[in-house]
Amino acid sequence: WRSKGFYGHYTTYAEVLQLIGSLAFGLLIAAFAGRRAAKGGREKETSGRTLALLLFSLAGIGLALLLTVTRAPQLAFVIAAGLIVLIGLGVRWFAVAALVILPLVAGGLIFLQQSRNVDFFDRKDESTRYRQMMTRDGLRLWTESPRHFVFGVGMESVQRHWREWGLYDKGWQPMGHFHSTPVQLLAERGLPALLLWLGILAIYARTIWRGLNEQNSDWRSRGILLGCIGAAVGFVLSGMV
Repeated sequence: WRSKGFYGHYTTYAEVLQLIGSLAFGLLIAAFAGRRAAKGGREKETSGRTLALLLFSLAGIGLALLLTVTRAPQLAFVIAAGLIVLIGLGVRWFAVAALVILPLVAGGLIFLQQSRNVDFFDRKDESTRYRQMMTRDGLRLWTESPRHFVFGVGMESVQRHWREWGLYDKGWQPMGHFHSTPVQLLAERGLPALLLWLGILAIYARTIWRGLNEQNSDWRSRGILLGCIGAAVGFVLSGMV
């Protein structure tokens, strides 16, 4: 009953959708900005058909993401979309977009509550409590010894040694992962690995930002860069939980 696409799991599908959705939205905003600039005589006007196709694609992606009923990617996509509008069109259009998106968000929350019988931020939800438990256990495991702090416990070691480490509520909860990219990196690979991951993301974001600041009249290039920076933010935010 939760959309899975071709991935066999709704979480994977939702993550991919929010990445592709950010790209589609970045192209849409760049095309819209290009059309406004063309009316001022600065560049060639973007066709109405292009805008319509991008809007149609975005609507389909958004609907599919809603049907995954997966909270973190949905929230990440909303934040990424807001950032894309802010960078691509400015503060005034950001305020307009916020007014437009509020009814959609409200409808999505109602759909989520009816589908999963949980609120968006619900401490009574079993999946939320499981994530909180895994975060506590991951941080405890990471800080247990200097060796764990620097090198972690090793990839997938928790699957073999969970009993001696007292994980999964001593076996009363299903085996899984830490449900947070930073916690997973800290627990399994240590602090240097997390810092390396953050460094790679920072270099990537800086590269995109430099590309956005270059004087480039091609709306397609700017749209791809807008989509990439939105997707990067969504990727990191969704990976937190």
